[in-house]
Amino acid sequence: MEFCNTINTVFQTLGGWFQNNLLSLNFAKTHFIRFITKNNNQTELNINHDNKLPPATTVTKFLGLTVNCSLTWTNYIDFLTKKLSNTCHLIRNIKPYLSIPAMKMVYHSLFHSIMSYGIMFWGNSPHSPIIFKMQKKVLRILVGIGYRDSCRELFKELKILTLSSQYILSLLLFCYT
Repeated sequence: MEFCNTINTVFQTLGGWFQNNLLSLNFAKTHFIRFITKNNNQTELNINHDNKLPPATTVTKFLGLTVNCSLTWTNYIDFLTKKLSNTCHLIRNIKPYLSIPAMKMVYHSLFHSIMSYGIMFWGNSPHSPIIFKMQKKVLRILVGIGYRDSCRELFKELKILTLSSQYILSLLLFCYT
Protein backbone atom coordinates (compact mmCIF):
# COMPACT_ATOMS: atom_id res chain seq x y z
CA MET A 1 0.00 0.00 0.00
CA GLU A 2 2.91 2.33 0.73
CA PHE A 3 4.11 1.81 -2.86
CA CYS A 4 0.74 3.00 -4.24
CA ASN A 5 0.89 6.12 -2.08
CA THR A 6 4.37 6.86 -3.41
CA ILE A 7 3.17 6.46 -7.02
CA ASN A 8 0.18 8.71 -6.38
CA THR A 9 2.52 11.31 -4.87
CA VAL A 10 4.66 11.10 -8.01
CA PHE A 11 1.56 11.63 -10.18
CA GLN A 12 0.58 14.66 -8.07
CA THR A 13 4.07 16.12 -8.46
CA LEU A 14 4.00 15.45 -12.21
CA GLY A 15 0.52 16.96 -12.45
CA GLY A 16 1.78 20.13 -10.75
CA TRP A 17 4.76 20.32 -13.09
CA PHE A 18 2.52 19.81 -16.13
CA GLN A 19 0.14 22.52 -14.93
CA ASN A 20 2.98 24.99 -14.27
CA ASN A 21 4.34 24.39 -17.77
CA LEU A 22 0.92 24.54 -19.48
CA LEU A 23 0.98 20.85 -20.35
CA SER A 24 -1.44 18.03 -19.65
CA LEU A 25 -1.22 14.29 -19.24
CA ASN A 26 -3.04 12.54 -22.10
CA PHE A 27 -4.64 9.42 -20.62
CA ALA A 28 -5.54 8.15 -24.10
CA LYS A 29 -1.81 7.71 -24.73
CA THR A 30 -0.65 6.97 -21.20
CA HIS A 31 -0.28 3.38 -19.95
CA PHE A 32 1.47 1.83 -17.08
CA ILE A 33 3.29 -1.42 -17.33
CA ARG A 34 4.23 -3.48 -14.34
CA PHE A 35 7.45 -5.40 -14.87
CA ILE A 36 7.39 -8.88 -13.37
CA THR A 37 9.70 -11.81 -12.82
CA LYS A 38 8.89 -15.50 -12.63
CA ASN A 39 8.80 -15.42 -8.82
CA ASN A 40 7.03 -12.08 -8.49
CA ASN A 41 4.22 -11.84 -5.96
CA GLN A 42 1.20 -10.22 -7.57
CA THR A 43 -0.01 -7.21 -5.61
CA GLU A 44 -2.87 -5.02 -6.75
CA LEU A 45 -1.88 -1.50 -7.76
CA ASN A 46 -4.38 1.33 -7.60
CA ILE A 47 -2.85 4.20 -9.55
CA ASN A 48 -4.94 7.26 -10.30
CA HIS A 49 -4.47 10.88 -11.18
CA ASP A 50 -7.31 13.39 -10.94
CA ASN A 51 -9.69 10.44 -10.41
CA LYS A 52 -8.60 8.93 -13.72
CA LEU A 53 -6.98 5.53 -13.99
CA PRO A 54 -4.30 5.00 -16.64
CA PRO A 55 -4.86 1.60 -18.26
CA ALA A 56 -2.56 -1.20 -17.23
CA THR A 57 -0.95 -3.15 -20.05
CA THR A 58 1.48 -6.03 -20.44
CA VAL A 59 2.93 -4.85 -23.78
CA THR A 60 3.63 -1.33 -24.98
CA LYS A 61 5.64 0.41 -27.65
CA PHE A 62 8.29 2.89 -26.55
CA LEU A 63 10.52 4.70 -29.08
CA GLY A 64 9.77 2.02 -31.67
CA LEU A 65 10.69 -0.87 -29.36
CA THR A 66 7.94 -3.22 -28.22
CA VAL A 67 8.44 -3.85 -24.50
CA ASN A 68 6.59 -6.56 -22.59
CA CYS A 69 6.19 -6.88 -18.85
CA SER A 70 8.76 -9.67 -18.49
CA LEU A 71 11.37 -7.99 -20.76
CA THR A 72 11.79 -11.11 -22.91
CA TRP A 73 11.69 -9.06 -26.14
CA THR A 74 9.74 -11.77 -27.97
CA ASN A 75 7.22 -9.28 -29.38
CA TYR A 76 9.92 -6.98 -30.72
CA ILE A 77 12.00 -9.81 -32.19
CA ASP A 78 8.90 -11.16 -33.96
CA PHE A 79 8.33 -7.69 -35.44
CA LEU A 80 12.01 -7.39 -36.34
CA THR A 81 12.02 -10.82 -38.00
CA LYS A 82 9.17 -9.84 -40.30
CA LYS A 83 10.79 -6.53 -41.20
CA LEU A 84 14.20 -8.10 -41.87
CA SER A 85 12.61 -10.90 -43.89
CA ASN A 86 11.09 -8.29 -46.21
CA THR A 87 14.51 -6.67 -46.51
CA CYS A 88 16.11 -10.03 -47.40
CA HIS A 89 13.54 -10.47 -50.14
CA LEU A 90 14.29 -7.00 -51.51
CA ILE A 91 18.05 -7.63 -51.48
CA ARG A 92 17.56 -10.96 -53.26
CA ASN A 93 15.55 -9.21 -55.99
CA ILE A 94 18.07 -6.42 -56.65
CA LYS A 95 21.20 -8.59 -56.43
CA PRO A 96 21.45 -9.34 -60.19
CA TYR A 97 21.67 -5.63 -60.97
CA LEU A 98 24.30 -4.46 -58.48
CA SER A 99 27.96 -5.11 -57.71
CA ILE A 100 29.20 -6.43 -54.36
CA PRO A 101 30.23 -2.95 -53.06
CA ALA A 102 26.81 -1.57 -54.01
CA MET A 103 25.10 -4.57 -52.38
CA LYS A 104 27.13 -3.98 -49.24
CA MET A 105 25.89 -0.37 -49.21
CA VAL A 106 22.31 -1.61 -49.58
CA TYR A 107 22.93 -4.09 -46.74
CA HIS A 108 24.12 -1.31 -44.41
CA SER A 109 21.36 1.11 -45.35
CA LEU A 110 18.49 -1.36 -45.13
CA PHE A 111 19.27 -4.49 -43.14
CA HIS A 112 21.97 -3.31 -40.73
CA SER A 113 20.21 -0.08 -39.78
CA ILE A 114 17.02 -1.97 -38.88
CA MET A 115 18.92 -4.75 -37.09
CA SER A 116 21.05 -2.45 -34.96
CA TYR A 117 18.26 -0.14 -33.73
CA GLY A 118 17.85 -0.68 -29.99
CA ILE A 119 20.30 -3.58 -30.00
CA MET A 120 21.60 -2.53 -26.56
CA PHE A 121 18.27 -3.58 -25.10
CA TRP A 122 17.33 -6.74 -26.99
CA GLY A 123 20.76 -7.96 -28.19
CA ASN A 124 21.30 -10.28 -25.23
CA SER A 125 17.84 -11.81 -25.47
CA PRO A 126 17.63 -15.60 -25.76
CA HIS A 127 15.65 -14.98 -28.97
CA SER A 128 18.35 -12.90 -30.70
CA PRO A 129 19.90 -15.92 -32.51
CA ILE A 130 16.89 -15.74 -34.85
CA ILE A 131 18.13 -12.34 -36.00
CA PHE A 132 21.69 -13.66 -36.34
CA LYS A 133 20.42 -16.42 -38.65
CA MET A 134 18.73 -13.78 -40.77
CA GLN A 135 21.97 -11.81 -40.88
CA LYS A 136 23.83 -14.88 -42.15
CA LYS A 137 21.07 -15.46 -44.70
CA VAL A 138 21.42 -11.95 -46.13
CA LEU A 139 25.22 -12.31 -46.34
CA ARG A 140 24.79 -15.54 -48.31
CA ILE A 141 22.45 -13.67 -50.65
CA LEU A 142 25.00 -10.83 -51.07
CA VAL A 143 27.79 -13.10 -52.30
CA GLY A 144 25.63 -15.82 -53.83
CA ILE A 145 26.62 -18.89 -51.82
CA GLY A 146 24.47 -21.80 -50.65
CA TYR A 147 22.37 -21.78 -47.51
CA ARG A 148 24.58 -24.41 -45.83
CA ASP A 149 27.93 -22.74 -46.56
CA SER A 150 29.81 -21.16 -43.68
CA CYS A 151 29.63 -17.40 -43.20
CA ARG A 152 32.56 -17.05 -40.81
CA GLU A 153 34.99 -15.85 -43.47
CA LEU A 154 32.33 -13.72 -45.18
CA PHE A 155 31.97 -11.49 -42.13
CA LYS A 156 35.73 -10.89 -42.17
CA GLU A 157 35.97 -10.48 -45.95
CA LEU A 158 33.08 -8.01 -46.16
CA LYS A 159 34.14 -6.28 -42.91
CA ILE A 160 30.68 -6.67 -41.38
CA LEU A 161 30.19 -7.17 -37.67
CA THR A 162 28.18 -10.15 -36.47
CA LEU A 163 25.09 -9.47 -34.38
CA SER A 164 26.90 -10.28 -31.13
CA SER A 165 29.88 -8.11 -32.10
CA GLN A 166 27.53 -5.25 -32.97
CA TYR A 167 25.81 -5.69 -29.60
CA ILE A 168 29.12 -5.50 -27.74
CA LEU A 169 30.25 -2.48 -29.79
CA SER A 170 26.99 -0.67 -29.04
CA LEU A 171 27.39 -1.30 -25.32
CA LEU A 172 31.00 -0.15 -25.36
CA LEU A 173 30.11 3.02 -27.26
CA PHE A 174 27.32 3.71 -24.79
CA CYS A 175 29.66 3.26 -21.83
CA TYR A 176 32.42 5.33 -23.44
CA THR A 177 30.27 8.35 -24.31
